[in-house]
Amino acid sequence: MKSLLSISTDAKTIKGQKYGYLTGVLYLAPFNISGFNTCPMASNGCKKACLYTAGRGRFNNVQQSRINKTRFFFNDRAKFIELLDKDIQKLKNKAKKLNLIPVVRLNGTSDLMPVEYIDLIKKHSDINFYDYTKVLKRFKMDMLGNYSLTFSRSEENEAEAIEALKSGKNVAIVFEAINNELPILWNGYPVINGDESDLRFLDAKNVVVGLKAKGSAKKDTSGFVVSKTDNNSIYLNNLKQTA
Repeated sequence: MKSLLSISTDAKTIKGQKYGYLTGVLYLAPFNISGFNTCPMASNGCKKACLYTAGRGRFNNVQQSRINKTRFFFNDRAKFIELLDKDIQKLKNKAKKLNLIPVVRLNGTSDLMPVEYIDLIKKHSDINFYDYTKVLKRFKMDMLGNYSLTFSRSEENEAEAIEALKSGKNVAIVFEAINNELPILWNGYPVINGDESDLRFLDAKNVVVGLKAKGSAKKDTSGFVVSKTDNNSIYLNNLKQTA
């Protein structure tokens, strides 16, 4: 296996380069596709709307590569971490040559945080790491100053999402867009456009990171995607119509 980190290979992380960042992402196979569960809190709606097969992920060889990486992670953790450590250093070296800032997302299509990841984050304290997670208790890792987390809402954890917002955290939510526009408020919290880049550690604090429903998510009926009829969502278009 040549490399574990994918470097600016998808449209969203490529956008980060215009802000001066080079992003390395670890893509594993989500939930139990590999035979190992990498998303312990995944809801049914999340599974159906997963972007695992989006972009390059639609190719069989890419999917198989992610499955192989996942099995490698579970079957030979020490070797996996050794290779990942080297990949992070390679990312840092490449970023330096390109005059960019290296950043790492360890859970591109997974939601794991083994102690070995924590050790890597501490070792590479000179760069930022970031992730989305549905595991609320993981926010106790705020003590790691170079690791930024955004809570991810699903149809099963909205109460936790609101709890996260009340405690000052950021929450990512997939919305049904009206005329390609996200709401401006959700439950009274400002909504920012999370599709402009994937650099979540640059976001303002205590906001909703709005993501427009894409692919199969556009057909969601589980509640994973917040509908435009949701009473907690306020769209600018609606305000204009009632003004």
